[in-house]
Amino acid sequence: MDNDLLIFKENNLFGLKNQKEEILIPPQYIEMQPFSCGLSLVRNSHYQYAYINTANKQVVSFGKYSWCDPQFVCGYARVKSKDKWGIIDTLGNIVVPLEYDKIWSIKEDYIFSIKAFIGDDEHDINLKEFATDTILDGLKYIKTYTIKEFTTIFNCSKLNVKSYSQNNQLYFTYGCNIGQVAISLNPKSPVVAIVTNSSGNVFPLLMESEDIGKTYLSKPTYIPPKKTTRQYHSKKTSFWDYESEKMNDTDNWSDPYGDEQAYYGGWSREDVESGLADAFEGDGSNYWNID
Repeated sequence: MDNDLLIFKENNLFGLKNQKEEILIPPQYIEMQPFSCGLSLVRNSHYQYAYINTANKQVVSFGKYSWCDPQFVCGYARVKSKDKWGIIDTLGNIVVPLEYDKIWSIKEDYIFSIKAFIGDDEHDINLKEFATDTILDGLKYIKTYTIKEFTTIFNCSKLNVKSYSQNNQLYFTYGCNIGQVAISLNPKSPVVAIVTNSSGNVFPLLMESEDIGKTYLSKPTYIPPKKTTRQYHSKKTSFWDYESEKMNDTDNWSDPYGDEQAYYGGWSREDVESGLADAFEGDGSNYWNID
């Protein structure tokens, strides 16, 4: 439960206050469950359910499901529609399809083996297998590092940002490890934060320093550049591939598709001459994809 939030009742309607008694959500719901993983199950005057966040935004809209779990457990909740059960995450994504006639309650002890039934057939749901996407919701911050600090601690010289071939979503590698990305081209002040999310996952997150403290961040998507017949320098690399001594030099995050950068395969003349562009050999398009 999110214990720093206070549900209060006024004129038979429920709203939300913080510990300072400041009203965050004016009384408007006939039912309001305690917040868990950043969300509360509420019911309106039409007896429809919805999940809202502390900004009173509907993450799951009213009437989408006929029944919902009162609280999220480790970032997951059961929902029901047309007599079929499934499981959603705190972004409202359907993690387990609505195809079961019954799903037992979600408990931390049974996250890897939740009983579910289709007719008389018993199934075991392993949320680890279903929930493959790391969501950037319900974020809590453990420690934040500059890029130089992070690469020094983890014994690597640079961070490489790549994209999954299936959906072009970004991730970064440090050595043989993988972290999440919530940063776009031309970042102002990149840092790496060690965070937990609403599912209880702990992971490093490449982000803007100005976004530290935000509980939700969106995942950027890489848009491949249009192909051109221009002759490129033989040694290409991604503009995301950078070395620790270049980290705080914002000039190195320049537009990779300008005239000079186009000639040098996405890098400035200074980067090529310094050897920074030699970090990757071959076709830059391969750099962005996982085989």
